[in-house]
Amino acid sequence: MKHRVKKMRFGRGYDFNKMMVRKLSVNFFLKGHLSTTLARLKIIKPFIETLISKMKKETISNKNYLLKILNDPKVVRMGFDNFGKVIAKVNGGYLRIIKYCPRNSDGSEFGRLEWAYPIVIETVKAIKKVEPKKATPVKPKTK
Repeated sequence: MKHRVKKMRFGRGYDFNKMMVRKLSVNFFLKGHLSTTLARLKIIKPFIETLISKMKKETISNKNYLLKILNDPKVVRMGFDNFGKVIAKVNGGYLRIIKYCPRNSDGSEFGRLEWAYPIVIETVKAIKKVEPKKATPVKPKTK
């Protein structure tokens, strides 16, 4: 018996659990919030908090760990740039769960995971300079 080992379980197998954690965490980092069932939020919250604590300090080992888990270099770069700098001096408690009313369709408990501290996500979009094409003169058709 494994004591004090908490496992994440969604009930559909190891691969599904791993995929679900990856998808939910990437979506949270991209949007800044996550709305889903309360059971999923309770499973994903400690996992995302460990990822955030790895984002505080940019080292090669932390970067490789995050790339292995998240499998998205854009999210890892955004994590080090945006989240790590803001939460560098905070020791845990980065996220909070807000409970909503039960869903009308099946009655499952619903909630939202969001940052406990105000964090601004900076997305830089590259602006391309589009030059208009030069018109080529049309030659008249001769018979």
